[in-house]
Amino acid sequence: MILTTSLRLPDELVEPLKNLTALGLKVQEQVLGMYWSPEGLGALASSSGKAWKLLDAQLSRPQDVYIPSRVWRCILESAGRILRSMAERKRIFELLLPYFNGKAKDAARELYGLLKKDGEGEEFGYLFNVAEAVANFYAEHDRLPQDFFELQKKPEPKKFTFTTSPDDGPEKGQVVRYECDGKVLRGQVKLPNSPEPRKEEDWRWFSFEAGLPEELQEKLARGGKLCAPDLRLKVKPSGKLIALLDVKVEVPEKTPSGEGDRVLGVDWGLRKLVTGTVLSEKGQLTPPFFVFWQALRDKLLRIREEISRLQKARDRYERKSPEWKEYNRMIASAWQKYHRIQHQLAHQVSSLLVLLAKAFGCRYIFVEWLLTLRGEKGRSKDLNWWVTTTVRGLLFRLLRYKARLLGIRVVPVPPGGTSAVCPRCLGRGKHVKSPSEPEEKDSGSWFICPSCGYNADRDYVGSLNVGRTGFKLERPLTYTVCRVAAKPFPSQGASPVGATFTTLGYIKSVFVANFNALTRLLDPAVLPSIT
Repeated sequence: MILTTSLRLPDELVEPLKNLTALGLKVQEQVLGMYWSPEGLGALASSSGKAWKLLDAQLSRPQDVYIPSRVWRCILESAGRILRSMAERKRIFELLLPYFNGKAKDAARELYGLLKKDGEGEEFGYLFNVAEAVANFYAEHDRLPQDFFELQKKPEPKKFTFTTSPDDGPEKGQVVRYECDGKVLRGQVKLPNSPEPRKEEDWRWFSFEAGLPEELQEKLARGGKLCAPDLRLKVKPSGKLIALLDVKVEVPEKTPSGEGDRVLGVDWGLRKLVTGTVLSEKGQLTPPFFVFWQALRDKLLRIREEISRLQKARDRYERKSPEWKEYNRMIASAWQKYHRIQHQLAHQVSSLLVLLAKAFGCRYIFVEWLLTLRGEKGRSKDLNWWVTTTVRGLLFRLLRYKARLLGIRVVPVPPGGTSAVCPRCLGRGKHVKSPSEPEEKDSGSWFICPSCGYNADRDYVGSLNVGRTGFKLERPLTYTVCRVAAKPFPSQGASPVGATFTTLGYIKSVFVANFNALTRLLDPAVLPSIT
């Protein structure tokens, strides 16, 4: 398992790395153009090993600029990875097309099942992304695309990541050399003095030294191994460029933990960020755990709206004027605040979910793949979608890697109807505003089953069905407390049978029967290992 941490390099490396980026983008564009065909993508898909080996055997270094051989290979590897990702996207497109009936989720779900049966284990999110692209094309043109190249335009990357994996290692590297004492990373990197270097003398070695964050030191102390790093530029909200070294550490894979048939089913929501319930193939094991985020979501939306207002005000002034610069400074400050809240939210909630799974002995976390959810009515549709989707995407990525550190697998579950089916009888339910207001409402937060009378929080029902879908159960879920049927749980508020968390993990009320397990969330042996 590879973990990546970005370290900031000295500012003196920004200009030469900017030169390398311009050179890399130019070469990358030429390579992508030459291989953007069925034959080109087919050649990358059928070749094994690193991509640069195939490209280097077929391409010659440009004559108008001087590029050292190892630098050339590194640039080819960056381009080859893009081409291989497009080749895989083309393969999924061709497999998906026969199953497409106008609905992206149906086609992706059917192909996902077939591939999983064949042992390919494709992630549903990737299939769904391709299926959505096909669905959008179908909606616009009223027909399916003739081939992959009618659906997908040639990639035109605006950013460049310089991977050093084709180099000769940390000690004998001809592009980057480095050594680490466990706390500080020291090294040299070879970069050009201009965007179009003409001779070998136009390249020189630049030294760097960067302290490692504590979590990275811990991973190395526990047996982690440094891998070839990447270099890239990042634009800060203020417009300033910074040079980054993406340090990669290979950590030993944890053996699977927990009980094999025990999972944490997680459902996304709007009023609640996530709702999780522990269950097994035999039935439900715990009450739901709610994580609310309304206050922070509204705050993020307000910051985005404020940024839009500041941008409109700034654009009334001449570019680079004193007034323009002052507004730009305020915009940069607002962006920094936005990203700080966003990352804190994702880190806290992903840690909470992993600790819940660990405390209750779960082998898996089943998560509904719902990162493409659109906004709710009554708000700026694009803005609400942007905030919600970005937070969910970041949370999902953090959840997946933190869970793997503890031997827990995160499995995306195909979306669709998880909050519309009764988990107790599998009947079709309806959504209402509250138990006391039974009039059906699509956006209602409460679920009622007309068949068996079961009613509960809508997101709680969703978490149960996510677990049931992940297990591929075609029967209802059972749940008893003290040998009697469990009562439904409310959405919010203190209750003797509910566990509610605010956005940043503060416990508001805890189900008494699970108190001992929840106290294990504070176990110092668990907490440091997922930070």
